[in-house]
Amino acid sequence: MEDLTFEVMTRWSGSGREAVGTVETGDQVLAWSVPSGMGGRGEGSSPEELLASAVATCYTGTLSSLLSRDGLPWERVQVKMHETVIGQPTRIARLLASPNIIGGDPGRVEEYQRTAALARDHCFIGRHLRSDVAYEVGTVTVEPPAEAKGELDVRSLPPAQRHQLIFSTLDQLEAGRAVTLVNDHDPLPLRYQLEATRGNAFTWDYLEQGPKTWKVKIERQG
Repeated sequence: MEDLTFEVMTRWSGSGREAVGTVETGDQVLAWSVPSGMGGRGEGSSPEELLASAVATCYTGTLSSLLSRDGLPWERVQVKMHETVIGQPTRIARLLASPNIIGGDPGRVEEYQRTAALARDHCFIGRHLRSDVAYEVGTVTVEPPAEAKGELDVRSLPPAQRHQLIFSTLDQLEAGRAVTLVNDHDPLPLRYQLEATRGNAFTWDYLEQGPKTWKVKIERQG
């Protein structure tokens, strides 16, 4: 591979910890400031979050590649990166990656765990961390494919794509079959739209109602 060059542009205005800035990367502009917990304004992102994001994105991409290499099934990979900052002096003490494999085989969780550990060592961004930063991989969770558990989880999708996927899935349901919709807010407007366009073709039963997750069993009438 030929040498590559990457550039970002940062701007900073104001005085001390009350200042705010932006970082331009690609065609994206992100606001950033000192976190409120460090006496700053806490607006937008922060250098601490941006570092964690850099490690997390490299780790996620590396993990997905290794899963395919090792023949482990997956549809989506989600990684939550927990960062611990201590002081004084202020420094990053720990990064903990918690992978969630969606559309995988729960019966092979030990294999997923081994591959997740390898991904930490293969991610070149993570290898640039200082030796006194504990970079660890937590417990891997593996969820079966949505069709295997009868769930349609739309939480990771942009709002504009959710209704399209939901209606497409419901229109393919056979009489007497059901799907459990998983959403991050009450999908009541969807119910009104469903009744307006499909009449009484479906039943609607709440299984879980917030505050963070809503689950609705939607069944096609016979």
